Amino acid sequence: MNNNLIKNVRTKNPIVLSIANTITSQHVADAINFIGGSPMMPNDPEEITEMSKVANAVCLNLGSTNPDMQLCSLLTAKQANSDHNPVIFDPVAVGATKVRYDRSMELLQQVKVDIIRGNTSEIAALTGVTWENHGIDAVDGNDSDRIKIAQAAAKQFNCRIMISGPTDIITDGQKVFEVKNDEPMLKTNVGMGDVLDGILAVFASQKCSLEDLTYASAILPVVAELAAKETGNQAATFMNKTFDILGTLDDKTLQDNIKIVKVK
Repeated sequence: MNNNLIKNVRTKNPIVLSIANTITSQHVADAINFIGGSPMMPNDPEEITEMSKVANAVCLNLGSTNPDMQLCSLLTAKQANSDHNPVIFDPVAVGATKVRYDRSMELLQQVKVDIIRGNTSEIAALTGVTWENHGIDAVDGNDSDRIKIAQAAAKQFNCRIMISGPTDIITDGQKVFEVKNDEPMLKTNVGMGDVLDGILAVFASQKCSLEDLTYASAILPVVAELAAKETGNQAATFMNKTFDILGTLDDKTLQDNIKIVKVK
């Protein structure tokens, strides 16, 4: 692992263009900024390609689905592909409606996506696997089954997959890592998965290895665990403290608190 993962990102200050869920865009922008990136949050199709040319990574969120957002996602992802910059995609509630599924497939068929992050039901829906849970917070199930779904998705879409849950799973279709850090208080605040998307995009901009991406994916649950120790079950206070710690997190603190298992 790169022992200076956070330090290097803060030195380089990569630009992340985020097509965010409208209800979480401020949190996503803050997270990108606090961990060491520079956020751009455009939503006008007429300027999106031009703005994409200065970005180092693109983060796409299906949370607020409408034709303009879909067009922005397609245009900025195509520009990122042209510039050889990574594209991160969060297929929010992709199995809930035909519109969401169709727009996800349109995106995945027209552009190269480097990382897909979602919960088990979302990743299962993309791969056509029936999963017992539904909704944006469905995460229950056997970890071995979740790993199989993640690996199948990675091979199908030729990308890295992160399945979020009490145990996070990160795979390229062959290697598999698990992140055991988890803080239940994250569920009390809307859109923390979107925040994780932004953090992943910051580090993906550095063309990091699968192992480094795994460490980056543990940043949010690590700082959430640290925040919860100070705030207990006070939801708003917990949220603010999580962002406070994110803004001052260093590599040593991350390494001292991270819980990662290499499965295969």
